[in-house]
Amino acid sequence: MKYKIGIIVILFFLVFTTTTLAQTQLNIILEKEQIEKEEEISFKIQITEMQIAACTLEIYFSQDKLEYSKGPENSNYSNNRIVATWFSENGKNTNVVEIGDFVLKAKEEGIASIVVTGEFYNENGESIKIDNKHVSLQIGKQEDIILNEELPIQEESNEANPSSANLKVLRLNQEGISPNFQKEVKQYYIVVNNFVESLDVTAIPENGKASVTITGNKNLQLGKNTITIHVVSEDGSKEENYEIFVTKTQNIEAANSNLETLALQEAILYPSFDNNTLNYEADIPFTTEKINLLAIPQNPNAKVEIQGNGAMQVGDNIVKVVVTATDGITNKIYEIVVHRRNEEEQSQYEEETKVEAEKLSTILEEQEANNKKEEIKEEQKENAKWWILGVIVAIVLIGGTLYAIKKRKTLE
Repeated sequence: MKYKIGIIVILFFLVFTTTTLAQTQLNIILEKEQIEKEEEISFKIQITEMQIAACTLEIYFSQDKLEYSKGPENSNYSNNRIVATWFSENGKNTNVVEIGDFVLKAKEEGIASIVVTGEFYNENGESIKIDNKHVSLQIGKQEDIILNEELPIQEESNEANPSSANLKVLRLNQEGISPNFQKEVKQYYIVVNNFVESLDVTAIPENGKASVTITGNKNLQLGKNTITIHVVSEDGSKEENYEIFVTKTQNIEAANSNLETLALQEAILYPSFDNNTLNYEADIPFTTEKINLLAIPQNPNAKVEIQGNGAMQVGDNIVKVVVTATDGITNKIYEIVVHRRNEEEQSQYEEETKVEAEKLSTILEEQEANNKKEEIKEEQKENAKWWILGVIVAIVLIGGTLYAIKKRKTLE
């Protein structure tokens, strides 16, 4: 009897709920499934078997393999995603919606992903749940990619990997999250105004069968809040936590914990410093036991604390720059993996540097020799030009003289 009651309740819920999950089809219609490097690919987004009156789409794609070319008038590209809006002209529900064309250009060979998510509404303004859609696009020949062991093949295989607990997409409905999403980065930061009560979080796992639980994004309080995205792999063998530290404040500037400058005296940061990039690498010589770090905050009154910059061990060292805003609660951590070479690495580095310096010296000498040759050629051309001009002048003068003599004789 309990089972019958449970089934009746479930059926009642499915019939009368305003959020519909079943039968909806969100499709990415590719012009073709394989293209070559430098070639453009056109695609459309199609929604069928669902009565909707408006929607906002967000389209993500593999930035290392594809670049944005263009889209329809109701779309724009920013913050590494395409945003497109659609609404029915009469405000009524429509059963089939097609949005496009979107055009991307292939810039590297491999397997690229295109992911579509969004928000969907019916004519009554009620939210409709539609599952995210993902497709893969082959760039270049399959056999070439396998031989080259392209990284995207590994990334793609992670989608079917039952032990993958990584996210593929992480986004908020508010601008300003930093750093830009990377699946390896587990901590993010954002500052919002005091009228923001909650944040909508879209978290799509690499493996579609992994479970994702989001907590802490509702009822945001003044001060510091933490949103946790807990991902459990399909087989339950692995778990990952992605954290978003949210500062809700009435004074945005007082919550500024960005650096203006970050530099090492002994080495070059990789990648180049950007206040929205929090993770860096650097190599230092074997003889360097301590590094000098320059870290200047955007807000001169913010506090900067440097951790781990003394007593560099051979191998990898973690140096952290903790910036605390003037509100005393908002902070951001910049991390540098500083690799101190061992003696063998240092010798190899010096040898490679010497070889490169010799190559560069040879190139410069050849360039200088070529420049001298060009200078000589130009000088010869210039001399030849003046010599020809001199001959012409001489001919004119001689001709004039002969003409004068001949005329004088005629007059006599």
